[in-house]
Amino acid sequence: MTEEISPYYAPSLKIRLAMTLGMFGFLAVFIIWLYAYLPTDQFILGVSLFALYMAPGAGKESVVPVMMGFGFPWWMVLTGIVIIDMTLAVLVSFNFDLLLKIPILGQILMFFTGKTNNLLQRKPWIKGLSVGGLMIFMYVPFMGSSAIDTSIIGRLLSIHPKIILPIVFVGSILATLTMAFGAKAIIDLWFVDPLYAVGAVAAVIAVGVLIYIVWKKFTARRFPKNE
Repeated sequence: MTEEISPYYAPSLKIRLAMTLGMFGFLAVFIIWLYAYLPTDQFILGVSLFALYMAPGAGKESVVPVMMGFGFPWWMVLTGIVIIDMTLAVLVSFNFDLLLKIPILGQILMFFTGKTNNLLQRKPWIKGLSVGGLMIFMYVPFMGSSAIDTSIIGRLLSIHPKIILPIVFVGSILATLTMAFGAKAIIDLWFVDPLYAVGAVAAVIAVGVLIYIVWKKFTARRFPKNE
């Protein structure tokens, strides 16, 4: 049983600072480590791609394969993506009420909140499955299924941050690993024979479409819109 709280959860200042500054500290340490570990050109490229990942419209399904294609090791991509996801999740989960009050940023967050609320109306299975649905949402690369949207959904469903953060953490790891090893397999096939790589991509797309159709039919029966 999860602890129910208001979407406008307001923890103490001590908790806000500890969680928020702690995660931004992890992110800063990771960037410093990248600077020390990578050549300058690779560092600039890597940081640019990680920054792109945080931009609206970009996600694991686009950034991870690109980074793998440029030769970044999977463990580095995984570490960076997970740290970014957790930083964004902590920022939203523990500072939702304060972020709403910041000019421009608050308006952007309200836009995401409205978009996320509409998503819940279109995909009632997320709300119906609660924590399980949220984990599926975080793992599967739906359009907009980012750490920010997952955290906002958690707030709208009154799920405590101590539940949201593990969901984001596990979902981020699984999704990134899936994308990373999938991209690596396709890249390896490309060097063996480009036709194999094209065939593999086509097969993945076909399976994805099939799963989507089956899942859509299941959720339509399980969670009718008129309920």
